[in-house]
This record gives sequence, structure tokens and C-alpha cells, in this order.
Amino acid sequence: MSRYFYYLVIMNMLLNIVINVPMVLVQERFNGAIMSILISIPVGTFLAYFFTKGMTRYKSKGLPEIFSEELPKYISKPYLFFLGMMWILSGTFAVISFSYIIKLYLMPEMDVRAITGLLIATVIFGAVRQTKSVLFLTEFIIIIALPMVAFILFKAVTSDFFYPNHVLRELHFTWQWPNYSSICAATYLFTGYVNLGIANRYIESAKVLRFFWIVPVLGTLIIISTFFIPIGFFGLEAVGDFVYPWLITADTLKMEFGFIERVSFFFLLVFLLLSILFGIVTWHIGLELFKGIFAKKGKRGLLPQRAYSFMFLAAVGAGTLVLGESVNQREFFIIVSYWLNFRLPVEALLVLTILFLSLRRKNT
Repeated sequence: MSRYFYYLVIMNMLLNIVINVPMVLVQERFNGAIMSILISIPVGTFLAYFFTKGMTRYKSKGLPEIFSEELPKYISKPYLFFLGMMWILSGTFAVISFSYIIKLYLMPEMDVRAITGLLIATVIFGAVRQTKSVLFLTEFIIIIALPMVAFILFKAVTSDFFYPNHVLRELHFTWQWPNYSSICAATYLFTGYVNLGIANRYIESAKVLRFFWIVPVLGTLIIISTFFIPIGFFGLEAVGDFVYPWLITADTLKMEFGFIERVSFFFLLVFLLLSILFGIVTWHIGLELFKGIFAKKGKRGLLPQRAYSFMFLAAVGAGTLVLGESVNQREFFIIVSYWLNFRLPVEALLVLTILFLSLRRKNT
């Protein structure tokens, strides 16, 4: 079962080829984006390693069980609520982002609210399933998506429209000191490990550490590709004109002997699957954290537990629709940037908390 950890990490890495990470890094290409990438690799790897190492002390337990055992209720319940909201928001931002993308590139005549509503309904349907079912779905989609994404990256690098000279020009800015926002965005690529907070109930986290080198190696390859390939296509100046530079990059590629000539349709299909999967996983994790707050042993509610789950996620979906309707793309990008800046210290605090609790458990 340890393989599911890597599927969760890869899911986060692949999705952020398109949204969140490249949007920030490309905007900061003259202001230390390369240095932020170099910093993010060890920082993201260490955070992932120490969180996983800490979780090995709690076999078959998630964050709700760990906090219930190790922390007083007046700390554990607000902390679970806060973390649950962070997970929910990450899925919300992915759903809204891909709704914009579908509206712009696939269905320009369709109302964006209808697109968002369909994505939300699909995500809710998947998120209320058992954690094992969500993990199985993750495995299925990643096995399909990973070779496809690798093929697209290969096509991009070998394209006649990819100019290494643009990349060499960007390297002149390597020693520019990064700002805080670019570091936060770059480290977000590695943050899939936090899903172990619930998935640890079914994943043997001790076995994960045997092949942990996969995380920095794959993360390095993906983040370098994510940043440099669009620059290689459009140059240092023009690449900043696009909100989603990778979508324009994919639209320049062709498959001469494929049943679909334009790679962009192929690309959008793959990342639609990844966006739905990401929404399902993050909303499921958030839902499980909220269940940990309100769970009462030996007591049953008036309705089946799944009914409460549907109602909770329906409320989340309604909030997602309201947020998507209330802001334009530029305002939404600013909100996501603030959330990314806030996420890194929250994530670091969670890692330190689990590490401290695991060390204390070892010494008692």
C-alpha cells in the first residue's frame, strides 16, 4: 500500500504544471524564480521526509486519531478545523481554476457557472467515498496520466519551436534573490505528502521511506520542466502575457500521426482528470478532518453518515460557486497567491507538530 503515497505526491506535482505554480514563477522570472526553485527542492523534500517519518510512529492512524491521543480537545479540535479548511480551499481553487480553463479553451459559449457546477457535482460524488476507494481512483488516474504528461513534456522539449537560447537567457537571472511568494509557490509542488494525514490509515508509511528518493528526483524534473519549457517557447518577455502559459505551449504542439492532431485537446483532457482527482482527494481529506472534530463514539445521528457528508460538501460546493462568481480572474489569482503565501508556514507548523509528537511518543 506504500505506493499510494507516491501517487498522491505525483498527483499534486502533475496538476501544478498547469495551475498555481507556473503562474507565480513566470511572473517572478526576473526576480529570483530560479533561486526559489533551487530552495524549494531541499525545503519541500525535508518537509515531506520529516512528516512521513513522524507518521511512521502512528501506524494506521490519521491526524484526527493522533491529535485526539496527543493533544487536549481545546487545541486538537480547532486545529483540525483549521487544517480541514486549508485542504478544502486547495480543492476549491483547483476547481475554479479549471472551470476558467474549460470556459476559455473548450466551451467558450457555455456559462462558467454551469461548468463549475458540473465539476463540483463530480468532485462531491467522489469525495464522499471511503478513503480506500479514493486511493484506488488515484492509482488508476495517475497510471493513465503520468505517461501522457511525460509524452507531452517530451514533445515540448523536442519541438522545433522550443528555443534553448531563451532558457539560457533566463539562467542569467539565477542569482537574483527570490521573494517570499515565489518560494511558497515553488514548494507547493511538493506538498502532496500532507495527504498522508488521512491516508496513513491505509498506507504503511515506514515502507515509504525506502524509496523516498523518488520525491526529490521527480519533483526536480517536473518543476524545471514546468518553469523553463514555456520560456523556451515564448521568450522572457512574451511568456509573461499569458495567465496559463502551459496551455498556450500545448497549443503549439501537434501529433502528426495521432488520432487527435492538436496536443492541446489531449493536454486538457489529461489535466481535467487530474483536476477532478485533486478536488476529490482534497475535499475527501478535508471532510475526514471535519469528521474527526464531530465524531462521537457509540452514538449515531438522525441521518446516515454519508448524508451528513453530502450536506457538508454541498455547502462547500455552494461556497465554491459563490467565490467563482464573485471575483474575476485577476482577483482570483491574487487570492490564490495570498493563500500560497499562507500555506507554507501552516504546512511547516504541521510538520513540526507531527515530528514533535512522534519524538515525544518515542521517549515515553
